[in-house]
Amino acid sequence: MKKRLLFGLLAYFFISIAYAQTSFIVQHVQIEGLQGLSQETVLSYLPVKTGETITEAKTSQILQSLYNTGFFDNISLSRKGDTLIVKVDQRPIISKITVSGNKAITTNQLYKALQDLKFSEGGVFDSSSLEKIKTSLKSSYFAIGKYNAKVDIDVVKQPGNRVFVNIIISEGKVSKIHQIEIIGNHAFSENELLKQFKLTTPGILTIFTHEDQYSKEKLAADLESLRSYYMDRGYLNFKINSSEVSISPDKKQVYIIVNITEGPQYKLSGYNFSGNLILSKQELQKYVDLKPGQVFSRKDVISTNKNISSALGAIGYADANISTNPKVDEKNRTIFLTINIDPGHRVYVRHVTFSGNYKVNDNVLRREILQPEGAEISTKNIDTSKSNLLLLPYIRDVQVTTTPVPGKPNLEDVDYKITEQPSAELKAGIGYSVLEKLTVNASITQKNVLGTGNALSLAVNASRPEKDVAISYDNPYITTSGIGRSISVYTTHFDSSKANISNYATNTYGLNVGYSFPLSLRSAWHLGFGYENNLLNIGKSPSKELKRFVDAHGRHFYQVNLNTGWTKNGLDRVVFPRKGGYQSLSAHATAPISGDSLEYYTLSYQGTYYHPLYKSFIGQLRGNINYGNGYGRFGGRLPFFKNFFAGGIGSVRGFEGNTLGPKDSNNDPLGGNFELDGTAGVVFPNPFSNSVRTTWFVDGGNAYHNVKLSKVRFSSGIEVDWLSPIAMFNFSLATPIRRFKGDDTEVFQFNIGSSF
Repeated sequence: MKKRLLFGLLAYFFISIAYAQTSFIVQHVQIEGLQGLSQETVLSYLPVKTGETITEAKTSQILQSLYNTGFFDNISLSRKGDTLIVKVDQRPIISKITVSGNKAITTNQLYKALQDLKFSEGGVFDSSSLEKIKTSLKSSYFAIGKYNAKVDIDVVKQPGNRVFVNIIISEGKVSKIHQIEIIGNHAFSENELLKQFKLTTPGILTIFTHEDQYSKEKLAADLESLRSYYMDRGYLNFKINSSEVSISPDKKQVYIIVNITEGPQYKLSGYNFSGNLILSKQELQKYVDLKPGQVFSRKDVISTNKNISSALGAIGYADANISTNPKVDEKNRTIFLTINIDPGHRVYVRHVTFSGNYKVNDNVLRREILQPEGAEISTKNIDTSKSNLLLLPYIRDVQVTTTPVPGKPNLEDVDYKITEQPSAELKAGIGYSVLEKLTVNASITQKNVLGTGNALSLAVNASRPEKDVAISYDNPYITTSGIGRSISVYTTHFDSSKANISNYATNTYGLNVGYSFPLSLRSAWHLGFGYENNLLNIGKSPSKELKRFVDAHGRHFYQVNLNTGWTKNGLDRVVFPRKGGYQSLSAHATAPISGDSLEYYTLSYQGTYYHPLYKSFIGQLRGNINYGNGYGRFGGRLPFFKNFFAGGIGSVRGFEGNTLGPKDSNNDPLGGNFELDGTAGVVFPNPFSNSVRTTWFVDGGNAYHNVKLSKVRFSSGIEVDWLSPIAMFNFSLATPIRRFKGDDTEVFQFNIGSSF
């Protein structure tokens, strides 16, 4: 830039001498030195036209205008008769820019950074800007903690006054935080304060969380967390004086020093209400999280404001404004709060609409909505309706917007923007064991038949020991009150001689009809009945237990099944829940219709619970309890082919499926009338994708005839669940941590599910 300016001044000086004695009228303009740039383009920038007189002032304007285009390195003016000759040294055009070596920052992000510097394909190449570009790109890497990043730029000349620019990046390793120090703290220890930070020094968990990698954004968030920590404990005048970040000479370690001033601690002396209260003071007290005499907490103030706002929103005041005005007594170090309530207009809902639903009928969505049209708006009902929609298996996401009706300040429209997910689902499972070899199962389910919200399913299972087919149809709303009905027909052939359990085979045919009756928003009671036909074959060389059963009861059984149960779904979402629980309690009994009927009953409980733990970690608990017994002529004994088994995926991973529990006289697994299994796990935060969930787990369980907790098997491992664009993949690696002689183990198991 300096050279160009100096050359321009010199050119101006000599041209001034040349033109000092005489001016002339320009009849022609001739541009020399152009390469790829048209003469018309250059002429459009000239502040002189043919027929105008060239003067000393015009000469200066011409040079300034052409240099300002950025197209040229050098410009000179001369005269030949009445022709103005402009000779230029044109800069090359950037024909292509490539970026290589980048991983942490995407190529598109780097291209955008270059465009902000006005450096892009088709633009003019200015060699003097290369250092500025390097500095800018390195700054982008410094911001994410990669202080070892290097940027090289290779410029290759091409024909036609063009250049090829290759930006070569060496990202290097991320600089890790070696130390975080807080100075000025007296009320709380440094260790306690550092617990509020996500940034931390390297440890075992940081392999997954990357929270030992410095970035400006992370530090800013941590400083805000530190400020909130003090403000929630009465330190009204807390201040962060400075936050200094330094790096070691080898650029591998980062040091952070935070200097703070705590100030005195304040307590709450009291509070009152002002404004248009709407609700009585006694009613408002229910929503206040403040107590006179307690240490002042900004969090409690925010919570109180939110509670009052929600209470007013539930009765139609959706635009209520709650503000809190503090009065500080510096002498006694107390704060008195005035909670001002401005309810605004009472708002009513004109229309409830849906958008984005292309496959689901409006009436299917509307039956999940608790907010009626024409009624006063209720933020509680709107939010609960959103939760209901999210629990539908064919809905991926829901966004709610409320829009004021023009010219009607007390009317609003509510729209639920729906993101659908495939309503047809194909699930497949595949496994392998030494005895069963390849196991394949598949099911196809249409969860939203013709947009009605009804589900039609065809399930097929094929393995060496078992082949079954089931067809079911479920209508969750046969009445407007929410009563649902399901119908299923099934047939099963099971040959245990090809599995790892007792040697028998069954052929089963059945029909079931079930009804569900809502008890509350998230719970329901279930009642059902059905018919089942069982044909039993015990094969050659049966165990004593199997032969004794057939001798006493025969081989052909048919009976009526009676079912009842209760379910409660408190999960926040269907896929990858983060909090809440699911419980199911069911009972099954047979009703004898002849002397050849089975006489038994079973009781089952299933429960799953998720709860947020430290930072982004989630705790998971799961438990299954199954019990059964015979009655009447079965003498208090559950038919052996109705026994429960343990082991394998969905039970105790790390052990081969169905191998845990009692064995018969041939030493083959026979199962038991009582089965207990459970899981305790921790879901790890995933830095790669929200579609992947990693869980460390401990499984425990067994099947029994006589319960002995000393015989419980345990295993531990890692499960990775990946919701890919085409399938849900479940991978499990587990190893037994408590096993007994003769147990069959299976370390790796996986399932595959696909949607279309």
